[in-house]
Amino acid sequence: MGIIRASKLIYDYIRRDEEDHVEEVSRAIDELTLDIRKGDFVAVLGHNGSGKSTFAKQLNGILLPTDGTVWISGMDTRDDSHIWDIRKTAGMVFQNPDNQIIGNIVEEDVGFGPENLGVPTDEIWKRVDESLEAVGMTAYRLKSPNKLSGGQKQRVAIAGIMAMKPECIILDEPTAMLDPNGRREVIATLHELNRREHITVLLITHYMEEAIDADRVIVMDDGRLVMDGTPREVFSRVKELKAYRLDVPQVTELAWELKQAGLELSDGILTMDELMKQLLPVMKKRFPEQVRLEGE
Repeated sequence: MGIIRASKLIYDYIRRDEEDHVEEVSRAIDELTLDIRKGDFVAVLGHNGSGKSTFAKQLNGILLPTDGTVWISGMDTRDDSHIWDIRKTAGMVFQNPDNQIIGNIVEEDVGFGPENLGVPTDEIWKRVDESLEAVGMTAYRLKSPNKLSGGQKQRVAIAGIMAMKPECIILDEPTAMLDPNGRREVIATLHELNRREHITVLLITHYMEEAIDADRVIVMDDGRLVMDGTPREVFSRVKELKAYRLDVPQVTELAWELKQAGLELSDGILTMDELMKQLLPVMKKRFPEQVRLEGE
């Protein structure tokens, strides 16, 4: 069993009237079954309303299954006796870092979580030091969070979760409100934590480029798991992704369009370097004289 496991998970949003009668039932997750291994970096993709954020909230007990089961490190999320252990195991980072940052100074904010867990003071400061160093924010420890950029605030939010020593970090579109530089900072930080600390990362995103370096990509549609594989396997299925109202990385789309035009390229090209390595021999074969002249 992996660190995160869901079996036939169903979640319904139920709207009731003033007399508590059910007015509407909307199914957000529909018979979802999956298993995520400890130490993996997993990207979850899906259009708005696909159920991916609802799924994230199932993983540390913010929402509980309507039916089916979710286990975090073997603990059932519906078991009240394990809820705090589950939340220590699976830390949650939301889209807007301002919703998670409560301290007036960065180091106080990072120490807030372990303090609530009853961690001894000396151990709290040790964790604060380690967490700020891990996300590259040690130099800002005495700054006010209000003076930080969006990317820096998100890294502080991640440090606050790290200080609680989770085995897994779940991030619900953490870069949606950031500029391109902030997005790169946060994604690079997550990959570094995954590599160095062996923390399992579940990244929910609508930016396709953020999924390229994941170990595994999951695609959700209407609450169901519709694709599951490596980035190359998933992004090779361009037509299917478009049918699910999703884009693909720009380089992948360009390579796909060129292949549709008749060029001999492989499926699932993910980077510009890959594209150029495949494109150059094709161009030499098709236009040998032009390529020779340009190389002189």
